[in-house]
Amino acid sequence: MTFDAIYDRMAAAYAALAGYRPEDASDAGIRLKVLAGEIYAALCSLRSVEAEAFPQTATGATLDLHAGERGLSRKPAVQATGALLFFRETPLEYDIEIPAGTVCAASGAAAEYETTAAGVIPAGAYSVEVPARAVLGGRKYNAAAKRIDTLVTPPVGVEYVMNMAPFSGGTDAENDDALRLRLLHSCGILPNGANSETYRRAALEVPGIGHANVVPRENGIGTVSVYVYGDGADATEEMVAQVKAHLDALREINVDVTVQQAAAVQRDLAVYIQPKANCAFGQAQALCEAALLEVFSRLTVGDSFVLASCTAALMQTDAIENCTWTVGTKDYLAAADEIVLPGTISILEAS
Repeated sequence: MTFDAIYDRMAAAYAALAGYRPEDASDAGIRLKVLAGEIYAALCSLRSVEAEAFPQTATGATLDLHAGERGLSRKPAVQATGALLFFRETPLEYDIEIPAGTVCAASGAAAEYETTAAGVIPAGAYSVEVPARAVLGGRKYNAAAKRIDTLVTPPVGVEYVMNMAPFSGGTDAENDDALRLRLLHSCGILPNGANSETYRRAALEVPGIGHANVVPRENGIGTVSVYVYGDGADATEEMVAQVKAHLDALREINVDVTVQQAAAVQRDLAVYIQPKANCAFGQAQALCEAALLEVFSRLTVGDSFVLASCTAALMQTDAIENCTWTVGTKDYLAAADEIVLPGTISILEAS
């Protein structure tokens, strides 16, 4: 109910009792407007309370509280990791020490990286490679090769720095949609300490892990295989090791748990669409591409790709009359250790 609707009801009730409608500038009219404003503010607060009362619509800190009731917590951002090569043009007659915590940066970007261990350029040598990680967590701190080239806290004797390989594994903190999905899934399938959901949920609790599939008895009685994939990229070896350690602490006696990286399988899509009369092709194309990406976002490790779900998603955009897939676009039956990701998506206008 809007402010105007509330005021009109109050003014109508006033007119029914007094025999006339109050003037806007009158004392009674001003009082009714002030009261209507307070009632409207109270209704808005009630709507906010109603939204935050349920995990389906709660956001931010309130959603965290709902998750906490199920023993879940929001996964923090993960720092990108890699290695930095420290070097100089001419060797020296003594060792050059590079302490842990040496900070470097990527030129042209507000991103800093620090060494996680000490390193030494031996006397007579030109360089040494030292493990490092981003100072802050987040996907934006993943760096391509040869992007980190600035010494922020240069060790004495070191002239240059460079990352010869990419920094990877950085992921953003879990957003509301992802946390809500985990929370609602936990309400629908309850772990009992020994079922597949126990292992799947525990694997997804590790920061950076976005997908997991659990296969009981894959290698015989008393075995559990877990296949994991990162949040939009391959899980790093460190993430896989963290999942393994986490599951080993939960597994039952005499159960052997193996954790492996899931293989990413890309599927190219090509479809001809016939936009509706009131929808331009460019607009229909954008809506259809977003719908197809949404279909892929719902797939996890072990889920097969079904073309019919893409057809349904395209038609539900209400932007097209019909669609026709090319001959090479087909279903894909995923293995237990595979996750299907979008490849090249081509949306063409039907003639």
